[in-house]
Amino acid sequence: MGYRCAQFFREAEKIGGIPAKVRLASLACITSAEAAASNDDLRLVTRLKDALEQVRTEIDTRTGGFLDQATIATGNNAKLVAKLRRHMESFVDIMSQRSLMLGNIREAARRTNEAASYAMDIARVSVWLIDDKRTKITCVDLFDMDKGTHGGGGGELFATQYAPYFAALGYERTIIANDARKDARTACLAKSYLEPLGIGAMLDVPIWAHDRLAGVVCHEHVGGPREWDADEERLGYLLSSFVALALEGSRTSWR
Repeated sequence: MGYRCAQFFREAEKIGGIPAKVRLASLACITSAEAAASNDDLRLVTRLKDALEQVRTEIDTRTGGFLDQATIATGNNAKLVAKLRRHMESFVDIMSQRSLMLGNIREAARRTNEAASYAMDIARVSVWLIDDKRTKITCVDLFDMDKGTHGGGGGELFATQYAPYFAALGYERTIIANDARKDARTACLAKSYLEPLGIGAMLDVPIWAHDRLAGVVCHEHVGGPREWDADEERLGYLLSSFVALALEGSRTSWR
């Protein structure tokens, strides 16, 4: 089992508690449970080692906590660290409520969409599930941050109309479309979906459950193009993995 990989998470907890563990998971794109179940693959060990070093640079060695705002401002990193704190707070909040959501896909979708919207300052976040033959995706929940409402349940998009997008879901770890109306994978959505809703950029993360493509979490920026950064991609991946856990724990069919 992954003794060496799990050790990195134990070390992160020693130097910065749960927030440091969450940050390590975000940087390395793997949870502590996944690390413990791994085979201590050399590439994964190296990734975790590098990520832990990054965590160390963000920790105040005097207090064991993340750097305070005064220290951060000195290094001109105030906005960056404030954003990362939002990411960590959102993920910790989701994990603290996991007993309410694991096995309840609709509740997991609602909470995850809200968390992503807050953490990344995104107008629209939604969870969609795909059918067995990958012919369509159906919206489980869509959170509109400006309105503060949930909706969109039952909306459908079909592979026959959006073939490049559906193909990308099957092989991309994340679909990062900084200019969604021009990106080859998402341009097919422009006329009927993106333009009517004013969406300029998308960060879509496929959901994999039981070793199958189960759906996608869509992060949609309303406005012009947007440059998605690596931390936003990592948080999207972590939240997508949480939705996958809810699906795998569900007692009812989600197909």
